[in-house]
Amino acid sequence: MADYRLILSLIVQGYSYRQIEAMASCSHRAIAKAHTIVKNESLTTTDQVEALTVDDLDRFFTDGRKNVDGDFVPIDVDAVINARIGRKKPPLKVLWARYLNTPAPTQSARHYRYERFCQIIAEHVRTHDLTSPITHTPGHTMQVDWAGTPMWITDPITRAVTKVSIFVATLPYSGMIFAYGCLDEKLSAWCDAHRRAFEYFGGVAQVIIPDNASTASNQISKYDKTRDVNVSYAGFLEHYNTAAVPTRAYRPKEKANVESGVKIVTNWIIHYLADRLFADIDDLGDAVADRVEWINDRTPFRSESKSRREWFTECEAGDLIGLPDQPWQDVSWKKAKASRDWHIQVDTIKYSVPATFVGTTVDVRIIGTRLDILAGGDIIASHRVGTKKHSYVTDADHAPASQGQTTGLWTRGYFLRQAAKTGPNTVDALTRLLDAKKIEAQGFRACMNILSLGEYLKLWGPPDRAVGDHRYCLWGPAAVDLGATGRPSAHRHGFK
Repeated sequence: MADYRLILSLIVQGYSYRQIEAMASCSHRAIAKAHTIVKNESLTTTDQVEALTVDDLDRFFTDGRKNVDGDFVPIDVDAVINARIGRKKPPLKVLWARYLNTPAPTQSARHYRYERFCQIIAEHVRTHDLTSPITHTPGHTMQVDWAGTPMWITDPITRAVTKVSIFVATLPYSGMIFAYGCLDEKLSAWCDAHRRAFEYFGGVAQVIIPDNASTASNQISKYDKTRDVNVSYAGFLEHYNTAAVPTRAYRPKEKANVESGVKIVTNWIIHYLADRLFADIDDLGDAVADRVEWINDRTPFRSESKSRREWFTECEAGDLIGLPDQPWQDVSWKKAKASRDWHIQVDTIKYSVPATFVGTTVDVRIIGTRLDILAGGDIIASHRVGTKKHSYVTDADHAPASQGQTTGLWTRGYFLRQAAKTGPNTVDALTRLLDAKKIEAQGFRACMNILSLGEYLKLWGPPDRAVGDHRYCLWGPAAVDLGATGRPSAHRHGFK
């Protein structure tokens, strides 16, 4: 059924027949009929068209096939509106099916068809100001959110799975969509995903509209649900000459476009790729990027033979704010002390430093995925930030000259090779120690301590050796002083 109100509005705005046919998806005959009404009723403005009631439209566009009395089964509009309020609202087609079960008051009364049913409900909503459409301006807003459904990375050897959260950004005016997988939903990942979205769109919107998640905003007080943008997130956006306006705390309506985008990403990316196994985040990211391109290039869109990308290129790309000369990078500082295994520890991960800095307190600078270690203002080591907990990130060139063979440092094989130089019992002890650890790398430092005890033995001789008036033997991790009388006195981690 033709939307005659839209057709009348397009006519008074001066659109041609061909343009109206494309925009309103109607026939040439319907436009000719509307032209006659415009002429007979002297309609010249869109305000006059909007002022027409449903009864006026029924009177103007009667098709001659109605009954003489024009009786229809009345619609309980209020009941339909109430049913559409709330989170678990049934679709209009279900409510129309319920309406068809309403008994006719007379034998000649008919039920409205589905199209007309929807028009009557929409007209009631519009005339009673029950809602108001949001008009989007090119380049003005970018809406962002996390998809509720995660994706997963599967280790090809251990089959262990890692959760991947999907970040979604949309430009409401053109409908362009961006999606990216992150290993967590912390602030650094949130900002990095924003940066990638800005670079994908080739510019920045004037306003960013996030949800009220704690990643982006803080609650002003425990007595007020109103939230404010947190300082770190605001500083990141300031680098790109934009700002965030979080949605309202209760039933927000300002981010409907990204909710629609999340639904599209969930259906056409997350569910579509659900049967594929991804070995790492890069593999997953490539697959997500391919699907994003497919979504943005898909036609038709908005009832026209144009894609999201064409809408964006023609109407919105030129209105975005330009990108800064230097992209944002997350910078954080920490302090750490180099232990005698020439490694520092940052967030459970150990990074090597040159052995000459053992015992020195150093500064750690993390910029994005790069970790720099500084001493006295000079960079003494650089590493890529580790991603696996309780692991070692080691540069073999940092090993002390006395270390000997440095191939495969900080691995099970390395420590067992070193233990074999002492004897089979040491190999057995280190094997049992590593097997007892839930995470093997957690035992590496203990292995190093045991091997260090071997160096002490080389210095002091075999166990139970007399030195002066005292006799010593190795008992577990302790050097036991038997004394001149044979009474033991334990000294851990070395000899007295």
